[in-house]
Amino acid sequence: MALPEKAYEIWYHIEKWPFGVLSFVTAGGESRSAGVMYKVKDRVIYVLTGWDTWKAKHIQSNPNVSMTVTIQRLPIRVRQMPPAVITFSGHATVLDLSEVDPEIRNELTRGIDDMPDTCAIKIEPKGKFVTYGIGIPMMEMRHPERALARVPVA
Repeated sequence: MALPEKAYEIWYHIEKWPFGVLSFVTAGGESRSAGVMYKVKDRVIYVLTGWDTWKAKHIQSNPNVSMTVTIQRLPIRVRQMPPAVITFSGHATVLDLSEVDPEIRNELTRGIDDMPDTCAIKIEPKGKFVTYGIGIPMMEMRHPERALARVPVA
C-alpha cells in the first residue's frame, strides 16, 4: 500500500532511531511506560523483553499501547528547542522468540541463541502518527501550529 510522502519520512526516522518509550495499561487500569530498544521490519516494531516483565504481563492482558520516539535533530541540544517527536497508538502482541522472523530475532538477541526466559513484543502502529517537528525547518518548531502534524499510519 502506498503511503503519503510524510509517512515515509516518519518511518525513516522510526527505523533510524532505535529507542522509544512504550506505554501500556495494567490490569487495574493504571498507565505505565518503559524505555525500550527496538527493531523495525515491514512497518512493524519489535522489542525484546522477559516473559516475567511488567511489559509482557500487562500487554498480554491489554494489547493497546502507545509509543513515542524522540528525534534529536542536532548533535548538541539547543536551549529551549525540544527534540522532534513521533507518537502513535498500536496493537501489541507478546510472542515467543520462535515466532519472530529469524533476521529480526538475530538483531534483537545480537546472535545469542539460548534465551529461554525471553520473548518479543510485536507492535503494529494503527490510526495516525502525531508528530512535532518532523519535516520542517528547526526554527519552525517555535510555532506549534506549524510543527504539529497528524499523518495516517497506513
